[in-house]
Amino acid sequence: MKVVSIIAALIVGVAVSSPASAKIYTCNVTPDNSRHFIPRTLLMNIDDSSGNILIYDDLVKKVMGQPIHGKLSAETGKRITVKWTLHQVHDDYGESSARFFFRASYYKNNGKLIMSSNPGGWDNMFGGRGRCTVTSDATWSNVVANTPVQTFSARGKERFFMAGEGNDWVWP
Repeated sequence: MKVVSIIAALIVGVAVSSPASAKIYTCNVTPDNSRHFIPRTLLMNIDDSSGNILIYDDLVKKVMGQPIHGKLSAETGKRITVKWTLHQVHDDYGESSARFFFRASYYKNNGKLIMSSNPGGWDNMFGGRGRCTVTSDATWSNVVANTPVQTFSARGKERFFMAGEGNDWVWP
């Protein structure tokens, strides 16, 4: 009985004293311009111990239906920068685009976020700014399930005109 108590105490001690390695960033983003290809809600799960990064936003939800993997681009004492690529985004006519490249920098001291996106093969660069809340006590699946991922809407669909080429990119 004494051995069981010691083992239980050790397990509880480790669970209480070990810092959570995964942090969930729930970010509300405002595009710099109403025509920017930037999500309004961005969720990032960054696991420091494994290096695994998951990204979920309204476009990822529409295109992939589930979170995708991101990559740590930079981490300093002041900020964390994450990059990810989204493939197979379609325009109004069902044509597939080149990849969309995204980057988000989170500033640790004030919770600010600066985000950019660039459709591959185009000169356009879109941006947005926002704030994130960081939690380490929630599970990723609960956050994804319970955070409403917002969508843009203008007469049913938001259209993005890319470099004057006539392609209308539909935001979900």
